[in-house]
Amino acid sequence: MRRELLAGLSTFFTVSYLLLLYPNILSAGGLDFGAALTATILTIVCSTLFLALYADFPAILVPGLSVGPFLVYSVILQQGASWQTALGIVFWAGIAIFLLTLFKVRQKILLYLPLSIKTAAIAGIGLFLICVALKDLGFPHQHVFNVPIAIALSGLILFFILHYFQIRSAFLLAILASWLAAFLFGLAPFHGIVALPSSLSPTWFKLNFLLNFEWFGTLLTVVLIALFDTSASLTVLSKLAHKLDDKGHIKQIDKILIPDGLGSVLAGLLGTGTLCFALESSAGIKAGGRHKWTAIIAALSCLIGLFFHPLIASIPSFATTPAILAIGIFMTMEIKHIKWKSITESIPAFIMIFTIPIAFSIYRGFAFGFVSYALLKGLRGEWKDVHPVCWSLAIIFAAHLSWALITHHM
Repeated sequence: MRRELLAGLSTFFTVSYLLLLYPNILSAGGLDFGAALTATILTIVCSTLFLALYADFPAILVPGLSVGPFLVYSVILQQGASWQTALGIVFWAGIAIFLLTLFKVRQKILLYLPLSIKTAAIAGIGLFLICVALKDLGFPHQHVFNVPIAIALSGLILFFILHYFQIRSAFLLAILASWLAAFLFGLAPFHGIVALPSSLSPTWFKLNFLLNFEWFGTLLTVVLIALFDTSASLTVLSKLAHKLDDKGHIKQIDKILIPDGLGSVLAGLLGTGTLCFALESSAGIKAGGRHKWTAIIAALSCLIGLFFHPLIASIPSFATTPAILAIGIFMTMEIKHIKWKSITESIPAFIMIFTIPIAFSIYRGFAFGFVSYALLKGLRGEWKDVHPVCWSLAIIFAAHLSWALITHHM
């Protein structure tokens, strides 16, 4: 039990930066910061406790740092959607993920998606996060090297130094150091330390349940992002926790995949983003966590954040930029797993990776990547190498792209 306690605390301290970062991202899209903080924490706690008790898995479920920036900076700020519509997309994405899991479609997607497509998606999202972080700092319109930019870049350097020395709280320490620097320069107003939890009323059940057909592509994108997040992180965590069978398949995968879908439904109702398995849970697993108590302790520790929202609200958005930049950099490193010598693997991967940041749209990157993959394989007579799951996704994307071009909704 002592080992599980230490593992749970290790996971909490490693992932706690999200309690600072995620509400800041959502507030940029118009959501009330306090409500977003409460919604994020309650969603993490409820979903992780369900994962622990139902599946006995030593990980924590958190809102994904791929979906949040996508919804805020692409869907809300660029496409003009309301935050209520964005929460509706989160809700229906959760329903879709749950149903895909229930009918074992999601499991097949995780097994049969090509490695090049998976890795290109992760790398492309990484570039998207880097673009989001730089845009938040004022690039390319900000031509003056000001104090916030200097603080953010210094925080990024500090993070990589801490990461090099394997400091588990590197993300959190980099954010706190950036916040301290901002405070010393008078750029971070102090709102207090402790208070009662912020009310959920600004976001609770404020989502748009009825979505227009124009948001179908966005919904599909959010579902796919969630699937890719799961595929990458869950495989790594399962391997570390010795949860793989002799064939390399995840044990009890049906049980493990249920909580994040239901948790994402709850997220839409409360006012936060879709969930994924936090890769930072590896800190707790490496510390010896193997069972549900690791996740339970990590989840309950997050409850403390509910009472420190004035302190969290005092942290300016540019102080969290180092974390977004670092995560984006780590994700882009996935390109090393792409088979660059294979034309049918490398060209679709290249298209996907660079369409996402150039178009500032994860959806368009996914769409062009899947369609080009299936098309190239077919033209080279390698159509049998494309699993029916991938063909289905390519056809869906091609049909929606055609409709969008005809109706000028691209």
